[in-house]
Amino acid sequence: MTSKVSLSNKKVGLALGCGAVAGAAWSVPILAELQRQLAWDARSADVLIGTSVGAVLAALLSAGVSIDDMESSLSSKSKSSGCDWDHDTSWGPWHPSLPKLQFSGLPLLRKGLRGEVPPLTAICGVLPKGQFDMTPFRQLINAHVSEGQWSPHDNCWIMAVDNDSGERVGFGRPDAPDASLVDAVCASYGVPAWCPPVEIGGRTYLDGGITSPVSADLLADSDLDVVIVVAPMSSRTIEANPSLLARIERVARRYMTRIVDREVALLRRAGKQVIRLEPSTGVLQAIGYNMMDSRRRHRVFESATKTASAAVEQALSEATIPQHRS
Repeated sequence: MTSKVSLSNKKVGLALGCGAVAGAAWSVPILAELQRQLAWDARSADVLIGTSVGAVLAALLSAGVSIDDMESSLSSKSKSSGCDWDHDTSWGPWHPSLPKLQFSGLPLLRKGLRGEVPPLTAICGVLPKGQFDMTPFRQLINAHVSEGQWSPHDNCWIMAVDNDSGERVGFGRPDAPDASLVDAVCASYGVPAWCPPVEIGGRTYLDGGITSPVSADLLADSDLDVVIVVAPMSSRTIEANPSLLARIERVARRYMTRIVDREVALLRRAGKQVIRLEPSTGVLQAIGYNMMDSRRRHRVFESATKTASAAVEQALSEATIPQHRS
């Protein structure tokens, strides 16, 4: 199918959302199909925004790693070529390791009780500090960008949340503190209860997804023509599930979907053409209730690959061009 959407001579932003290992296993084949249908290379995006696992993908794209290489890596049985990454172990356990008896971000709870941060942000603040060793993530990023350096891309923004203020911080933006790319990525992937918070410049940062799954709203005031939103934790086709754990996951997913809805609406009011991509019902069944479960990686990857063509076609058909810029 030939898409009516064209990115030729357009300024494009690519916002890659949170979703852990399942999010990566879905996002990569979706991006591969989007590239094929649009004859476009994701590395050419004028702005890259990455949140949590989206930060890992954005960092790799910004360093010149292709979606084709990522797709090849994810389709492999274990260790990927070209970097020290074993998909069976490097993502971490499907359940949290024994956490420290410390809160991830107690100030976030206090702010939540005062209505100063969103409910999910406050809840994550009282989860225990994770202890997963982030060395595999550091090795992956440092294989492409030298230790201590930032991305060679002009506009790569890595989203995290300040533990004390509860504010989003987009490392790489002019108003953000200085950071190395690897520290920013590890901060953005600081999943409460699983991964430890990261200190940068004397302040502590947590997973960017606890405030917004994609932070696409940050592009509303930009001069971009098109914004591609890849949101593994959002879905407009959520089916009921009798499992208690699945119900909890669905509550979180509906909450994040509402955030993405608001951000997409804001972008469209600002005159941006938005291409919104999110998992279908079939992919959600493959994902299950635990986005951190690397044992389901192949199942999610295969489901995403089979449904990618139809999913991208639908997203492109819905990507209407706003008539007026506000």
